[in-house]
Amino acid sequence: MGFIFFLSSQHRIAVSESYWLSFLFFKTLHLIEYGILFLLWDLALYPRPRRWREAFAMAAIWGMLDEIHQHFVPTRHGCLRDVFIDALGIYLSWRLALNFFRRLLKKWQFLI
Repeated sequence: MGFIFFLSSQHRIAVSESYWLSFLFFKTLHLIEYGILFLLWDLALYPRPRRWREAFAMAAIWGMLDEIHQHFVPTRHGCLRDVFIDALGIYLSWRLALNFFRRLLKKWQFLI
């Protein structure tokens, strides 16, 4: 969470002259960083049943707070669209983890 806060405190940079290429690059970073944040929260809450709901909520709330924070950083702006992109990254991370563990359990059943 500290790393995300640090990144959102930096001045705006451009990756490319093309608006769409920069947009795609930074929104992909949103997907990745909030997906990782969700997985870390999920691991931190491990022994609890239905921990993925709490992890989802914590990561999504951090995404909202981060956008509010960016509103006060010079050359940056908070955007509701980014909150939805963050939530999409969280959801995709959850689905990938769920599919991974289902495959792993199927594989282990053959070994038993």
